[in-house]
Amino acid sequence: MHPSSLEPPQTEPAAVNAPPPGQRKVLLLYALMLGSVMAVVTAPISALVAHLWLAVRRPADAVLASHLRFQLATFWYGVLAGALGLGLWGLIGRFDLPGLTGWAYGYLGFTLALIWMVGRCALGIRRLLHHQRIPRPLSPLLGGCRVRFTDRER
Repeated sequence: MHPSSLEPPQTEPAAVNAPPPGQRKVLLLYALMLGSVMAVVTAPISALVAHLWLAVRRPADAVLASHLRFQLATFWYGVLAGALGLGLWGLIGRFDLPGLTGWAYGYLGFTLALIWMVGRCALGIRRLLHHQRIPRPLSPLLGGCRVRFTDRER
């Protein structure tokens, strides 16, 4: 007998949990959104790609579509928060308040908006990797998701 005949036949390993098509692209859009912390231009690029993807390609997977809508809501609510923050900063500057008051409120608002955006992206990434949809992607808070600080599933 030939030694190679004693070996078991080679079989192709089955894909255990293959990510759905498009998941990596949506993950890249989350990374671009998070990249806006360092380079602001990446968030509009992410929003533009998400808008085009929803309008032209119309993803068949409802999970991916909910994440794209969630990313768009994150971008547009962030733009709205930035505009309100700049307006408030300018309004505070018109009153006879100490000079640092406007800066203090500006940094506080910017920091809270940054925490909000990073939190939404982290939540979205976690749910995307578990192939879970965002229940209410247009919600201004966390998209209707329950947040638990544990790895245990219930």
